[in-house]
Amino acid sequence: MAHQLAVAVVHGMGSADQHYSVELKHQVTESYVRGGKGRSEDELVWQEIYWGDLVQERNAHTLKAVNYNNDLAYPNLRELFVDYLGTSLAYRPQSGYPMYPALHARIKQQLARLASHRRIDSQQTPLVVLAHSFGSVILSNYIYDLQIEQARIGGLVPGLSAFEQFHTLAGFITFGSPMAVYANQPGDFNRAIRVVGAGVPVAMKEQIKWLNFYDKDDIIAYPLKGINEAYAQAVTEDIEINVGSAATSWNPGCHNGYWEDPDFVRPVARYLGELRRVM
Repeated sequence: MAHQLAVAVVHGMGSADQHYSVELKHQVTESYVRGGKGRSEDELVWQEIYWGDLVQERNAHTLKAVNYNNDLAYPNLRELFVDYLGTSLAYRPQSGYPMYPALHARIKQQLARLASHRRIDSQQTPLVVLAHSFGSVILSNYIYDLQIEQARIGGLVPGLSAFEQFHTLAGFITFGSPMAVYANQPGDFNRAIRVVGAGVPVAMKEQIKWLNFYDKDDIIAYPLKGINEAYAQAVTEDIEINVGSAATSWNPGCHNGYWEDPDFVRPVARYLGELRRVM
């Protein structure tokens, strides 16, 4: 059990289909195995966290309603805009906004599924999270809420394993993330999460990082370290990369180009390898 690394992947805007991370998983695992002698793909246990079905119907209805004349230009950009803005407006912690608890319930459900995997020790296995786009905002809020509750009660939250409440968190990798826009708002949004799980081995704690990947042409993604002192301390590095195809790598269409791009895949695999060496 001690030799496994769990990897949870959370999608963001424009990732409406299940199994969205199959190619990312394949490429990262392949790069990880090639990166060190004796490595095995069985050392990585993956889990997708899928929430697109919770917003698809609402956003599709909005697009259909506003385009009743069927004459609106740039349908793909409009879909991305409605997907992003519509979901972010509905995702509020205040009462009367059911999307916030619904999305968090889905994360809880999928983490429980990963924790029950036969190769996962729900008290010890290190967990690395990869979060794209708006998914990074959701995951950050979910972790933050748990950490606040843990601080309030002075320990782990009853009913959840250490793994399920990120006590074994061993890395937070955000990509194409708009978190900076939210972090610059008043209230709890401007407080960064702790990415070093209290339950991971001491030797591993020195290696744990928050890596934030962005493409300068991706208008949804932003660096994080300059937001405030909390993020300057929490985020290890903002990393500019170039992602996307020949048609998208030079424009905002690159937002969904991280998933299969070597500029993202290779450093993720390298980070997993660095953690594995100290296990």
